[in-house]
Amino acid sequence: MEPCRAQSRAGDGEGRRRVLSSHVAIDLGSTRTLVADTSGRLLVDEPTVAAVNLRDGSLIAFGSLALALPGRSAGDVSIMKPVSHGQLQDLRLTDQVAEHLLGRIRKRVGRHPEVLCSVPGLATGVQRRALERSFKRAGATHVDFIEHALAAGIGFKLRIDEPVATMVFDVGGGTTDVAVMALGGVVTEASIPLGGDDLDRAVRDLLLRSYDLVVSPAVAEQVKIMIGTAWPAAETKIEVTGRDASNGLARAVVVSSSEVSSAIEDSLRAMVGAAVSCIVSAPPDLANDLIALGLHLAGGAALLTGYARRLATATGIPVHLAEDPARAAVIGAARCLRDLADAGTRRAVSSTPAESP
Repeated sequence: MEPCRAQSRAGDGEGRRRVLSSHVAIDLGSTRTLVADTSGRLLVDEPTVAAVNLRDGSLIAFGSLALALPGRSAGDVSIMKPVSHGQLQDLRLTDQVAEHLLGRIRKRVGRHPEVLCSVPGLATGVQRRALERSFKRAGATHVDFIEHALAAGIGFKLRIDEPVATMVFDVGGGTTDVAVMALGGVVTEASIPLGGDDLDRAVRDLLLRSYDLVVSPAVAEQVKIMIGTAWPAAETKIEVTGRDASNGLARAVVVSSSEVSSAIEDSLRAMVGAAVSCIVSAPPDLANDLIALGLHLAGGAALLTGYARRLATATGIPVHLAEDPARAAVIGAARCLRDLADAGTRRAVSSTPAESP
């Protein structure tokens, strides 16, 4: 299937401009939620976190506002993640998040936009139908889907519709998606439920296990970014402040980069292994294309120090890091929408199958 296969739509230039303005690309990721219009301009860029009223289950806040609520509100507020490892966690909450997102951008794209969702390869038909229902209930007139790796490839401006093989490795917050593509389709692919969140969790576990120190996910992420590495590097140390697990008092400890790198090694090995297996299962005659064009690295967790070098060493293929890794997939989805809308066409990227009566 072509990445942005389309059917014709009648209409003059002004009609096409209306179509263009009513299309949005959405990446409801495990870590961040991104919404872009067809020009690639980000309309929403927020943590995928929701504050929920425990009494009635209603959505109080989403994103950065939700993260700011604990300690500033009554005890009947719970902080929840609507998506974990690429899977929807609560359908009612998904409905409310979809309503919040479309309501937030309504002045820019209208009340009834058409939506293209970037989803991980692990997303099942059931998950896609649930997401489709949520956005349609929120006002979307049409919902299509495009997988992360394919969207990131379009974001890279790869020649995915030509008879040459290209490869994308997209490591997000909850999933890692790898694909070898040619002639507008996927030749081989791999998707595993591991991502940047798992690396952060490994750092938190390290601090609790080795130092009896409890830290927030945000602190663990900062530790990973500052001294975590995917490739051997000079030893560094930082001071980390958290709560003593035994008495609840604030305490600081010194953690080394070798400790952090050791803690995240198992997850890193599995992620890199997905890329290797994808290459091994690809037809041998694509090898020259992959060596010539390289592997394209995207996703927020791709910024981990040494990640590109680790991948290049394991695969034997040059690695190119996206200019803006965390936004590559949503920008690619937006570019797909723009190309089709400019041509006055209606896309059929990957609509969910019809439900049984």
